[in-house]
Amino acid sequence: MFKKPLIHFLSLLLLMTFTQISLSEESDKSEEIDKEVSDEQEEEEKKYIEDKVEDFESSEGFIQVYQDPETSSLYFKINASQLNKEIIYFAHVKDGVVAARKNRGSYLDNGILKFEKHFDTLRLVRVNTNFYFDEKSALSRSSGANISDSVIKVFPIDSMNEEEDEFLIDVSSLFVSESLTPIKPIPYPEGPPPDFVWGQLSAEKSRILSFHNYPQNTDVEIEYVFENPPSFGYEEEDAADPRNISISLRYSLIEMPENDFEPRLADQRVGYFSERITDLTSVDLTPYNDLINKWDLQKKNPEEALSEPVKPITFWLENSTPKELIPYIKEGVLAWNAAFEKAGFKNAVAVKVQPDDADWDAGDIRYNVLRWTSSPNPPFGGYGPSFTNPRTGEIIGADIMLEWVYLTNRININTIFPVNEENLCYAGSQMQEGNILANIVSMDPTGNTDPKIVKQSIVRLTLHEVGHTLGLNHNFKASHLHDPVSVHDPLITQQSGVTASVMEYPAVNIAPLGVNQGDYYDVVTGAYDNWAIEFGYRPNLNEQERNEILFRSDEPELIFGNDADDMRSPGRGIDPRAMTNDLTNDPITYAVQRIELVNQTLKELPTKLEAKSWEEFVNAYQTLLRESGRSLQTVSRYIGGVYVNRSTPDQDSELRPFEPVSEEVQKRAMQVLNDHAFSPSAFPINEEILTLIQKERRGFDFYSEHEDPQVHRNILSIQTSVLAHLLNGWTLDRMIDSSLYGNTYSVNQMLSDLTDSIFTEDANSSVSTVRQNLQTLYLRRLIKLVDDDSGYQMTSAAAYSSIRNIEKIAKRRSQDPETQAHRDFLLWVIDSALDD
Repeated sequence: MFKKPLIHFLSLLLLMTFTQISLSEESDKSEEIDKEVSDEQEEEEKKYIEDKVEDFESSEGFIQVYQDPETSSLYFKINASQLNKEIIYFAHVKDGVVAARKNRGSYLDNGILKFEKHFDTLRLVRVNTNFYFDEKSALSRSSGANISDSVIKVFPIDSMNEEEDEFLIDVSSLFVSESLTPIKPIPYPEGPPPDFVWGQLSAEKSRILSFHNYPQNTDVEIEYVFENPPSFGYEEEDAADPRNISISLRYSLIEMPENDFEPRLADQRVGYFSERITDLTSVDLTPYNDLINKWDLQKKNPEEALSEPVKPITFWLENSTPKELIPYIKEGVLAWNAAFEKAGFKNAVAVKVQPDDADWDAGDIRYNVLRWTSSPNPPFGGYGPSFTNPRTGEIIGADIMLEWVYLTNRININTIFPVNEENLCYAGSQMQEGNILANIVSMDPTGNTDPKIVKQSIVRLTLHEVGHTLGLNHNFKASHLHDPVSVHDPLITQQSGVTASVMEYPAVNIAPLGVNQGDYYDVVTGAYDNWAIEFGYRPNLNEQERNEILFRSDEPELIFGNDADDMRSPGRGIDPRAMTNDLTNDPITYAVQRIELVNQTLKELPTKLEAKSWEEFVNAYQTLLRESGRSLQTVSRYIGGVYVNRSTPDQDSELRPFEPVSEEVQKRAMQVLNDHAFSPSAFPINEEILTLIQKERRGFDFYSEHEDPQVHRNILSIQTSVLAHLLNGWTLDRMIDSSLYGNTYSVNQMLSDLTDSIFTEDANSSVSTVRQNLQTLYLRRLIKLVDDDSGYQMTSAAAYSSIRNIEKIAKRRSQDPETQAHRDFLLWVIDSALDD
């Protein structure tokens, strides 16, 4: 009786099972259909690059570039093969405003970037290249520890290709911003307020100007507009409206070279620009792996001692170059070939002229160009930077900027008497003033000047700026090559140069009174230049050969000191040989001869100068006076000076690292300063010339200034610049410290001599108005030294002693009312200071 219900139950169960299976199959089919529909819809919704850029302007090259013609948005197409690959980055100013220190040709930034993919974004990363890890060391496994790369920008991936190995990103916001490189300078917290107010970057007004694509680099040009609120008194003529300042930049992204470039380790004895790299796996006390900047120069015939290069270093003269100057510039460029022969290369440097119909411009980094500009406010006479591969030091490209003002007599007379010169002086502007001086001195009764001045100065300026593009930095000790007699013998200087290096800033070599004129400037590379090029460019240099070259560094013609060593500003540097605007191995004698020449020329100036405008007398007077000031600054640096020698212990040099200047030389320098800076007979006044130095008025230019000759102010400015060094805390402390290792000229003796120089000669007579200014200035500086607790106590004691000696002189009565009033004032200053 139970069989029938059981059969029914099993039948029902079987039916339900089949039904579920059928429903499941139908459901699976439905899901498959839905998935296929979804995939088809997703495929339709996917954005492919080819569809996105269909109507865009396109440019093939190192990086594929697209631009939307409607919005001007810029896009990069990055291939998967380009991800995580290092790219050299370089930025320079295409055009700008000199007041902002962003002028045409200025180099702004140089580094290494790479693109990384992170999910649906690409990240642009700036790579830290400051450190090195030897792969043989186990420490190399931790090479990323505590070293940070910088993420510059994150880009959403706009679209891809079907294979998903090409990525389109909108890079507009990268370039129309300061993301890549800060354009506005970062202010120094303790520095003076900036001369130029930048304002805020306007994203609305800034724009993408153009892009240029080449097989090995991609360039983008941007115009940045900075908005300023209206301000009173801003009168920069190079800006049409100071409320909106435009700066145009050109960015270059460059393929990392794959070549047989031979990097070379830097050495402190030779002056090359370098990549700063620290070896974090080294046990050395100085684990420096710094690499010099140099070109990839390889011999066409490596087995030959002297061979032409596979590819010479070629410079192009821009078609803006004045045609009459082309022969001089070519001569200056090609003169470097003599130095490269020391390194085994023949015709290493070549020069060409850009055709008028050339289809490239000077901004194209594939060409190294000598460019000419004529700026309303020229920042330099010449400027020769280069950019590099930070990984190896290889120079990738270089330009040289030359200013037309260099060939004129226009100088900024408002800055003719700086107390503290910034380390911004360029060779061209310094040589321009030298040319003006040489023209004044060499002028004959008919108004003609020596034509050799312009030719030699152009050759020399070109030599100097090309030297920078070859990797060399300045050498401010090279002026000490010749003695004061030999330097004027052209038979000597035509062979060896006026200095040992064209990388110097020497005084223009004008013959002193009674001596025939020789060469004004170097027209050949010097002994130091040849030696430096041999060190940097001789191929396959082994350790022994390297040492053979470097061990010559203590030879007199090979001494070296760059901008970090120079003493042009008070308180900087310690070696008086590292000075600008000096000349010969006896700079004190040369300076005295120059001052005597200046004084004689000032005396003759009213009848010597043939002028169409009184402005020419202003320029001549100011130039001559400044030359005296520079000569006195040179002399002053020997007081408290210490000679520096950078030869290494294994060199077995007879020279010690530090050697104080002898007391004899320091006292001689003090005597020269007494005679030509501080004594009543210093700065002889020519009444006639003072009545002629009238600036030419232009509109209302004199509205806020005085046009009369500021004679006392000018002379005091020079005296102030000399005292700024003699009474600088670093100078005085160094004299005390160096007394423990050879200096015998004490601070007490120096201040005693200086006080005698400034006060003794007219202690029993009337004090001139020029000396009254000087004496008051000096007394106030001494009082500051007494109150200054940051220096050594011996300085304060010596200053106090000098003040008391001055007090004795000031108590002397004078029949001259002005002198008596002056001395009464000095006593009041002393009483007010010492009674507090």
